[in-house]
Amino acid sequence: MIKPTAPADKRGDAKTVSKPEPAFKIRPAQLHDQKIIRTLLSGFKLPLDGLEESRLWVLQSSNGEVVGVAGLEVYDNQGLLRSVAVIKSMHNQGYGTFLANYVVGEAKKSRVQDLFLLTTTTPAFFKKLGFKEESREKVAGSITNSVEFKSACPKTAILMRLSMA
Repeated sequence: MIKPTAPADKRGDAKTVSKPEPAFKIRPAQLHDQKIIRTLLSGFKLPLDGLEESRLWVLQSSNGEVVGVAGLEVYDNQGLLRSVAVIKSMHNQGYGTFLANYVVGEAKKSRVQDLFLLTTTTPAFFKKLGFKEESREKVAGSITNSVEFKSACPKTAILMRLSMA
């Protein structure tokens, strides 16, 4: 739970102010999450093709509401970060970063050396996470056979890479 710090009192001690904020957790997506995941991704015009090949995680509020999603596909020592989305009312509050960083951690656990993503709208967001733009022509390996590389993302999508080796 987030507890912002209030101004110091007369003695100079900072007070902790409790503010009712929901707690959030990241958990693996379940079958019953598929409808909300697809609705969320569709709302941002993110591809649904190939989702069944992805490991998906959801950001869930304390009341059980799914408010975000992010996915990972692993191809040998390469990974594809995909489908990062958070409901609009929670944008610019760090939840997308929280989710994306969680999946980067999962990619590391899976021994991914190079993590890629394709984006048409948010390269600046991913640059803040350490991803760098790269030419599609420079990418080799089994990741190029993923649905996102082959057909789900337009050729105009920006390819980004995070080296984790």
